Amino acid sequence: MNINNFIEKVDFTTAKKITKEICTKYKLIPINEEVNKIKAITYEDEKDSLDNCVKFYYDKEIEIIVVSKDEFNIWESIIYGCDNNKLDELLIYKAIDKNASDIHFEPCDNYVNIRYRINGILSLAYRMELEKYASLVSKIKLEANMDITEKRRPQDGKIIKRYNNKKYDFRISSIPVINGEKIVIRILYCSSFNYKLEELNFPSNQVDLIKKIIALENGLFLVNGPTGSGKSTTLYTILKEISNENINITTLEDPIEVTLKNVNQMNLNKKLGIDFSSGLRNILRQDPDVIMIGEIRDKETADMCIRASITGHKVYSTLHCKSPREVYLRLINMGVDSNLLVEALGGIISQKLIKILCDDCKEIDNVNKYKNFMLFKKRGCKNCNYTGYITRKLISSVYYLKNSNKKNIEEIYADKNYLCNTHMKSQMEELIAKGKIPYADYFNFLEGEDLNEL
Repeated sequence: MNINNFIEKVDFTTAKKITKEICTKYKLIPINEEVNKIKAITYEDEKDSLDNCVKFYYDKEIEIIVVSKDEFNIWESIIYGCDNNKLDELLIYKAIDKNASDIHFEPCDNYVNIRYRINGILSLAYRMELEKYASLVSKIKLEANMDITEKRRPQDGKIIKRYNNKKYDFRISSIPVINGEKIVIRILYCSSFNYKLEELNFPSNQVDLIKKIIALENGLFLVNGPTGSGKSTTLYTILKEISNENINITTLEDPIEVTLKNVNQMNLNKKLGIDFSSGLRNILRQDPDVIMIGEIRDKETADMCIRASITGHKVYSTLHCKSPREVYLRLINMGVDSNLLVEALGGIISQKLIKILCDDCKEIDNVNKYKNFMLFKKRGCKNCNYTGYITRKLISSVYYLKNSNKKNIEEIYADKNYLCNTHMKSQMEELIAKGKIPYADYFNFLEGEDLNEL
């Protein structure tokens, strides 16, 4: 059974018809009752003893859904209050086991949906009763040093935990919604950072271009792409590549996601008046050789990055836009000097993470035809958490902007093909040819990038 379907059918009234002692004894939780049948979850497929238990309490046939022991423990805690003080930890540790990036707690009318974001996709993981949610929220907020009495204003907090001998940072965000407080936990995996450029799945010719960008003595270098596209990983890898005892590297981040050796890393702290523009102003007084700013969000920060880069500094940062050409347009719209921008910008890396089909369940797509390739579509199975996708792959465009191939702003506005994501398009076509992505995803990519199908 699709796990999402089973979660959506969980009936807490049915579950509570047996006590938690019976649940523990028989390793059984009834989750749904029909006319002649009971659906129940267990982590041990002992059907005979389970049949006897269910017939004793319900006098009905049983349909068994086998889950892992830790999944069972979480459901037991949600329904019967077993280890209720540890429910947040159980949910967090399960998210780590699944390599989730975020956990969403979303209060609805009578229940709370708990969803994990895995490979960029939000999927329902658990569901709990609304009446039990307040205590869970209070525990999370208390641990994150947030005000548990304030439920009308958004709040942010931080938790640090160790799990399986590894350290994890958790960024907690709460906002008031109609049925209570929505909580989102961002998981920052703080393991040792050992990536190399060659390991990030950039094509070899693009790795060579990035190394040329790194070799330049000064200039502004931007990584652009949507949220969650790996921009921070790329920047951290570049900083690790250039880090040595002879240069002063300083970063300003929101938040620091990975600690790097020989790099001075500063956290944004709005409560103390440290934002990107004020932080950068102070960094420039620290005799930096290389500066990394987590994101350019406003004109003041953009102006300071540009001026620093044309006065002998090397500045790395990120922008949220969909193509290298739009990097120029976004910064011009912020109000920066167009001539200084063209002079300062030395390189652009544009990247996205593309969802890859699960080989265990993908199906042949007989509807779409493309260049005589055998096309596939997603289906969903236990191995891919019923999403149809098993992982993500980087696609990218890299532009090393020498004086000989730079254009002025008027030319950039006029030429829609300048610095567009044609390299990404080629990589998407390769993925289609290998049966790694569905045609629908390729078509949506073309639509989003304003590119034409060949």
